[in-house]
Amino acid sequence: MPLTPIDAPDAPPVAVEVVLLRHDSTEGFTYRRLVTAPCRRMSPDRVARSLALLDEDSDMHVVHSTSWRATHQGGITLTYLVHPDPAPDRPGTPLLEPHVIARPPRPGHPTPPGMEMDHVVAHAVRHLAFLEGSDPTVAAHLSTYPELVRSLRSLPSTTAGEVQYVRPVLLRTTPATARRKAAASSFSSATVAVQSASW
Repeated sequence: MPLTPIDAPDAPPVAVEVVLLRHDSTEGFTYRRLVTAPCRRMSPDRVARSLALLDEDSDMHVVHSTSWRATHQGGITLTYLVHPDPAPDRPGTPLLEPHVIARPPRPGHPTPPGMEMDHVVAHAVRHLAFLEGSDPTVAAHLSTYPELVRSLRSLPSTTAGEVQYVRPVLLRTTPATARRKAAASSFSSATVAVQSASW
């Protein structure tokens, strides 16, 4: 089935939501929320940067899309996180429980009931924590905010899109397994010795 073009007349309405994040070692996380409808043919990334009043060529802020959600009216809200808040003196909303993530009670119904803005922001903060450990560009930006990095690393590490690997099961060693391991170890040692001699 072909993808619906972005300018199709029946495309659902899209809103761009920007979470402007700041952090204080004493007060914790605080955020401001801005939202707008993008102009036609204007990318959501550009809308988010414009909404945050960032210069087009500036790389002083992290701008990252962290989630999307459907509205009751059938539209789509794209959420972007921006750090740091370019206007930190403006009133913000404290994120009292950054550890709390909204989760659905049933595996086949992905939208959590009773989801609030704090849940969206907590998810965005958790996403930022994941990027701090996996994206060198984001990590370099955040390295100049050591208190923020400490707070991010104190959060649970699981985030949306991260694959959880099952820990390997330790098998009981049998005499046959021990002989195979010993043979493999001897082969590896001999190989290393040969390589060392050739260097």
